[in-house]
This record gives sequence, C-alpha cells and structure tokens, in this order.
Amino acid sequence: MRPGDPRFQSFPPDLGVGQLRWYILQAANGVLSIQEFLADFRRLHEAIERAGPPEYSSRDEAQAIWDVLWAVEFCSPDITQEENPEDWYIPEEVMAVVRRAAKQLQG
Repeated sequence: MRPGDPRFQSFPPDLGVGQLRWYILQAANGVLSIQEFLADFRRLHEAIERAGPPEYSSRDEAQAIWDVLWAVEFCSPDITQEENPEDWYIPEEVMAVVRRAAKQLQG
C-alpha cells in the first residue's frame, strides 16, 4: 500500500482477504502503527468487497476480520464528541481487538 516502504515487502500482491490478514498481523506485531492501520484497513476492505465477495478460509477467519472491521468503523479519536460515547472505540481499544484477532488468525 505504500510503495517503497520496506515494511510492505511481504504485503500480498493480490487483492483479497490475505491482505486484510497481513494488516492485522503487522499491526498486532507493532510493524504498523494504529494510525496507519486505521487509515488503510477500512479502505482496503471496501476495495476487496467491490471486487467481489471476500473469500474467507473459515468462519473463524471471517469473524476475526469482521470484529476488527466493526471496531475500525466505530473508532473515534475523541469519543466524548460522539452522541453515544459508550458505543465507540478509541484507537487503543481497536488495537486490543486487532491483537485478539491476530491470535485467532494464527490459530
């Protein structure tokens, strides 16, 4: 996603679920910051969906990725500015979801 960035050398070239897995694992391992993750993950997922239904390898993989997507979708840098703050995630909470999903994806 970032040409010339050496961290992306292992990024899967084909648009698909493998790229989402890569993002989750790299963020969970601290290779990507939460800000980078938040900037790219939803946009990547939307691009994959536009290309056709994502092909998950298992129900567990789909659930892990959707848990992350949900957290990303409802992330706010300042939940006090949201109408129902308790319904929102702060970036650190999203990272906790990402780490949990990474554990699920790694088996």
